[in-house]
Parts: sequence; C-alpha cells; structure tokens
Amino acid sequence: METDMRLLKLPLKLLALPLMLALYTLHIIGKLASNLSAYVIGLLMLVVLVCGIQQAYLREWLNVAILIGVEAVCVALQFSAMFVVELAGEWAGSIGAFLHS
Repeated sequence: METDMRLLKLPLKLLALPLMLALYTLHIIGKLASNLSAYVIGLLMLVVLVCGIQQAYLREWLNVAILIGVEAVCVALQFSAMFVVELAGEWAGSIGAFLHS
C-alpha cells in the first residue's frame, strides 16, 4: 500500500522540483534586490522628507501632501516586494517538505 502511494506521488514530485528551485531562486535574488533597494529608497525618502519640511516651512501644503503620498507609495512598494519574496520562500519550503514526504 505504501509503495503504491509513493508511485502516485512520484509524478507530482518530479513536477514540484523545478517549481521549488524557481521559488528558491526568486527568494534569494528577491531578498538581495530588496535589501539593496532599501538603501536607495531610504536615501530617496530622506531627500523627500527634507523637501517636505522645506515645503511645510514655505506653507506649500499641496506639495507637502504630494510628498507624503510619495513616501507612502515608497513604503508600500518596499513592503509588498518583501512580502512577495517571503511568500515565495515559504512556498518553496512547503514544496520541499512535500518532496521529503
């Protein structure tokens, strides 16, 4: 009975291996890219913050609102990129557990 189940799982395991490798590759490259982009986006956000303080001092409130929106979009994009990368790593781990079963 147990050998029958192993034979039934074999085609799925063969299909899951390339998917797991692709997800692990996405996870590693995505993590590197996200860490590097965090430095660049961090500097951009610092410049936007300084410009926002200057615009607030000049009482240009529409520009301040636009700059706050730019900061919020940067944070949301960075968060979503890290979320996708971690999700890919978790899925690859789940597929790896399936391959070892």
